[in-house]
Amino acid sequence: MRKASGNGILGVSTIDAGPGRDPVGSTAPGALEWVDASEDPPEGMTEPRIIPRAEHPISRGYIDPDALKVLYRLHRSGFKAYLVGGSVRDLLTGRTPKDFDIGTDARPQDVRRLFRNCRVIGRRFRLAHVLFDGGKLVEVSTFRRRPEPEEAEPGQGGDVDLLIRSDNTFGTPAEDAVRRDFTINGLFYDISNFAVIDYVGGVEDLERHLVRTIGEPEIRFREDPVRMMRACEFAARLGFEMTPAVRAAIDENRREIRKSAAPRVTEELLDPLRRGWGAATYRLWSETGLLGEIFPDLDREVGGKAGANGLFWRMLAETDRRRAGGEVLSDASLLGVVFLPLLFSAIRTRSGGKVDAQKLLLLLEEVVNPSSVRLSLPNAAIHDLKQGLFTMGRLAELGPGDAAARRLVTKGYFPVAVGLLSLYAAASGRYRDAAFAWEEVLRRGGRTPRPGEDIRAAIPFPEALVPHETHDPNEVFLPDDVRATSRPAHRRRRRRSSGGGHPGEAA
Repeated sequence: MRKASGNGILGVSTIDAGPGRDPVGSTAPGALEWVDASEDPPEGMTEPRIIPRAEHPISRGYIDPDALKVLYRLHRSGFKAYLVGGSVRDLLTGRTPKDFDIGTDARPQDVRRLFRNCRVIGRRFRLAHVLFDGGKLVEVSTFRRRPEPEEAEPGQGGDVDLLIRSDNTFGTPAEDAVRRDFTINGLFYDISNFAVIDYVGGVEDLERHLVRTIGEPEIRFREDPVRMMRACEFAARLGFEMTPAVRAAIDENRREIRKSAAPRVTEELLDPLRRGWGAATYRLWSETGLLGEIFPDLDREVGGKAGANGLFWRMLAETDRRRAGGEVLSDASLLGVVFLPLLFSAIRTRSGGKVDAQKLLLLLEEVVNPSSVRLSLPNAAIHDLKQGLFTMGRLAELGPGDAAARRLVTKGYFPVAVGLLSLYAAASGRYRDAAFAWEEVLRRGGRTPRPGEDIRAAIPFPEALVPHETHDPNEVFLPDDVRATSRPAHRRRRRRSSGGGHPGEAA
C-alpha cells in the first residue's frame, strides 16, 4: 500500500514517482472552508475547488494503463474525461484502487463508437464497459444529474416514495458530483491538466476522516437504501466516522433496505468479505440494525453483547487476515462462514445436540433454502455452500489416507469444504491437524497455489492424498455441546458367482 506523508492528505508527499511518472509537488492546500464536523456542508459548491498537480499525490504512474488509454482517447476525441469516485479517493489516501472508473460527457453510444472492444449495459443505469485482455474492464459512465421528481407515490403514513428507479438523465460534471452518494466519492481527476476537482467538499472530509452524504442523509438513503450499507462499509474500511446526521438517518430509515433489489444487497454482503474488511463492516451493520433487517436469523445468533466475541466474529477476522495476505476464498466459502452459526443453532435446538448424516442434510435444507431464496443466491453457489458445510464435518473425521477421501477430492465443492474447515480450525483452535492435512492435499494438488508457485508441477488428484499421522479419526466435528451419533459401518456387498466359476465372476 502506498503511503503519502505530509500536512494532511494533500500536503508534502514523500512518494517517489519514478521514471515516466508525474513529479509530486510540495505545496500544502489552502485553509478548510468549514470547521464544525457536525455541520453539513452545502449540497454543491457553485465553484469547484481545483487542486493543481503540485498540491496532490496522484500520479499517472499509479493509474491502470488501460484506464489511461480510455481517458486519453476520450480526451483526444474532444470529450471531457475524468477519473471518478472511489479510485480518486483511494489514490488521495495512498491506497491501491480496486477499479478505475471513468466519467465523461460522451454518451454511451459515443463511447461504443470510439472503442471496438466496448459494450453498453444496463437499463436503470446505462454504462459502457471497455474490455481488455485477461477479463479486465474499464467502466465508463456519462455525467448524470438527478432526475426530475416523478409522480409522488404515497407510502405508509403518508410518506413519499423517493426510491430511484431510473437514472439515465445526463448532465454536467457539477450535476454528476452532486448526485453521488458521499462526499469522499464525489471527487474527479482531470486527465487534461492532472488536477483534482472537488464540487462537494470531499477533500475536507477525507482529511477529517468523515463519511458524509451529499445532501440530506434521509433523502439520499430513501432514494437508494443500499447507501446505508455502503456508509457502514466505508467507515469500517477506511477507519472513518459517520457523521451524527448519517447515523441518525440510518437508525430512522433502516427498514427501507427491504425495498432494495435482493441481488444488490447480496453483493454488498459479500463485497467486504471478498476484500478483507468483513469483521468491522458486519459489526457496524449489526450495531446500526441493518443486519437485523437484511439477515434477521444471523443477527439473532451473532448480534448484541452475547455474540460479541463468538466463533462467527473470529472466523470473519481470520478471513480478513487471509485476504490481507493475498489468499482468495470462493463466494461459497464466504457464505459458509455466514451460514455456519445458523447451522450450529439448528443442530442444538432442533436435533437435541445429536445429528447423523441424513438429519444434517435435512437441517441444511431448512437453514439455507429460505435465506438463499430471499437473498437470490445463485443455484451453483447454494449447491457448493450446502455440500461444503456438510463435507467439512466429514473431513474432520476422515484422514487423507482413508478410502472414502478419494471420492471427495474429485468434487467441485471439495475446496469449499477445506476452506471452511481451515477457517473453523483457526478460529476455534480445534481440528487443526485435520485442517493442515487437507490444506496440504489442496496445495499438492494444485488447487490453491501459493503466491509465485508454479502449479504445473503439482501432483494430480487423487495422488495428492497423503496420510497425516497426528490426525485423530475419532475426533468429532461439532461445537463442544453438540455430539454426532456414530454411523454404522457399511458392509461390502459380495458379488454372486456361478457354481463352477471363479470368485468374483459374474453369474
